[in-house]
Amino acid sequence: MAYSTNSIYAQTPMNSSFLGIWEPPDIVITGNETTITIGRHMKFRPDLLSHELYGTPKLWWIFKMINPDKLNDPIWDFVEGLEILTPSQADLNTYI
Repeated sequence: MAYSTNSIYAQTPMNSSFLGIWEPPDIVITGNETTITIGRHMKFRPDLLSHELYGTPKLWWIFKMINPDKLNDPIWDFVEGLEILTPSQADLNTYI
């Protein structure tokens, strides 16, 4: 069974019986990122920001990957007033 292209696990190698070892994508700060301040309506809801920016709630995990110093827990650390980097759509396409 293959993972959807929106999944963080989409590039995980697999054969007919086993799932390989997941290697997280290398997230590189390119300068194309946008700094976003998390608003009250998005507190604990990275899926809402993902939907707003990328048209799908399934890419919420990218915020953790690009902000590992600020989002130890990608849900509970997603709090009002926190400034995070968000990748451009073009850069995001290289990670998934």
